[in-house]
Amino acid sequence: MAIFDFNTATLRLTFVVGTNDKGAPLEKKKTYNNVIKGVQAEALVAVSNAIAGLTSNNVNKIEYNELQEVLSK
Repeated sequence: MAIFDFNTATLRLTFVVGTNDKGAPLEKKKTYNNVIKGVQAEALVAVSNAIAGLTSNNVNKIEYNELQEVLSK
């Protein structure tokens, strides 16, 4: 039997910080560690909006990544 063992979770926000000479958006990514296991999507959106409110940039993308190890028993 195999099980998942939760290791870490991260939240990565992609901000639009301007445009280049051709008008394409310039992005900056910021990663936040120590996100709790099984967090709800609505909570991630609320936190992301709160963080974006502290900056002068708009959030373009919100990503949540969980790293789990597969253990064989």
